[in-house]
Amino acid sequence: MSQLAFLGATGALILGALAAVGMMSIWIRTNSKTEVTARTLIREAEDSITFLFEDETLSDATPLARDLMEFREAHRSDWENFLALLSSRFPHLRSKCGDLATVGKKKIKPADGQNGWIEAEFWNGMARITLVQDQDHPDETIHPLTATAMEHELETLRSIGEDSPQLIWKHDAEGVLIWANRSYMELSEILHAIGPNDVLPWPPREVFNQTARPVGAAPVIDMHRVDTPDQEKPIWFEITSLKRGTDTIHFAIDASAVVFARDAQRSFVQTLTKTFAQLSVGLVIFDSDRRLVLFNPALVDLTLLPTNFLIARPTLFSFLDRLRDNQMIPEPKDYASWRDQMVALESAATEGNYHETWPLPNGQTFRVTGKPHPNGAIAFLFEDISDEISLTRKFRSQIDISAAVIDNLASAVAVFSSSGSLVLANSAYRSLWGTQSEDAISSRDFLEELQIWQTTSAPSPVWVKLQETITRGRSDTPWDGSVWLDSHVEIVCRYSPLPDGNHQITFTPSERESGSASKVETVIFRPSQSMSV
Repeated sequence: MSQLAFLGATGALILGALAAVGMMSIWIRTNSKTEVTARTLIREAEDSITFLFEDETLSDATPLARDLMEFREAHRSDWENFLALLSSRFPHLRSKCGDLATVGKKKIKPADGQNGWIEAEFWNGMARITLVQDQDHPDETIHPLTATAMEHELETLRSIGEDSPQLIWKHDAEGVLIWANRSYMELSEILHAIGPNDVLPWPPREVFNQTARPVGAAPVIDMHRVDTPDQEKPIWFEITSLKRGTDTIHFAIDASAVVFARDAQRSFVQTLTKTFAQLSVGLVIFDSDRRLVLFNPALVDLTLLPTNFLIARPTLFSFLDRLRDNQMIPEPKDYASWRDQMVALESAATEGNYHETWPLPNGQTFRVTGKPHPNGAIAFLFEDISDEISLTRKFRSQIDISAAVIDNLASAVAVFSSSGSLVLANSAYRSLWGTQSEDAISSRDFLEELQIWQTTSAPSPVWVKLQETITRGRSDTPWDGSVWLDSHVEIVCRYSPLPDGNHQITFTPSERESGSASKVETVIFRPSQSMSV
């Protein structure tokens, strides 16, 4: 490399270094100027109330300004706390500062017409807000803005206490009433009326006697009753007492609706209890934890379980185990299968599908029903149906005997209902007309039977008269007539009316065919409705 080229390169490096140093110097001066200016903006207003904001962040503030911002909400930005602080005197401050960056400087006067104003300036991305106070009272111990904020807060708290529908009052350390809100005063005037010309006493007469005086920080809640002269029912109040310093603050809310609802519920439960006590059906209710919560005296009489056992609130399975020990439950083949049955019983009762008949070893029969109740509870009803079962068995026995007697008759007997359906036929009838199966005629009617009779016999006016009688509904008097079968056998067809529009038709061999002069007498037992099962 030549000496000229070397000197050129060296010169370029030196010029670059000098340029870099120059740029650094300019950057330092610029930032120093910004920092110095920010400090200068605050230093110039050191004895005033001045806030310095960069966007919504409080960059700096004078001591007096910082004192005002001491009690601020953490969830709000610095700008929002500042606006809330001045909202009572400058309600439109937000909108008036909206064009500060464009205008650069403006003066904002308070809305209440009082002395003082705001001087707002915008410079290099920063806003300086200065509160200018009344210069005529420089020796005030409380700053006017601070006093205004305190008065505003005090007024708010006072209005909340005065206008509250709750009764609020305060006792001092000696139990003397030292403050009460309007609701308390009005109730006191109702309870302790004074003359129209008398002056309201202070402190007012107490509404409640012996209210609680908490010792610690925990509140004390109790109920108090107040009888007013213009209402039949008393007013119940729930009073919350709090200790604050040496004083006690009380809050009372009207709890009459709750108390009356509880009384109504208690009365309803008592009514149900009395009703359950008079039932002949045993009732037992288990809650969602399957513990006994309610039973009636009939359950004790039916199951023979001791009362002290039921009062101890046994579980459902303990209850069923005790029933099994007393032989008041159907005895299973083994204990494991019985437990499975009881689990199925609980599941069915929860769904409302448990309806069983329990034949007991002592000859009694229980009808047991399981039903779901609100909140996961279940109820069981125990009904002694031993007499009903015995009566049913007796009726069935009588019906079976009557059917056997009719079956043993030599005459063919058929009974039709008022609508013409065949409801009864004995074995002689089935043999005579070729229907050996009893099930084959269970769904037949008169016209079908008449067709069979006409098919297997000679034409006869008896069939016509019989059809007219059944179609008409009934005949008041019995009648009979002869019919010849295809086998040249003569039989007597006799019609007899029965109660409730039923019809009896009897087929008996004629005297010539039977060779006997004696008549065949037919006896019919028609089961009445009271005998049906």
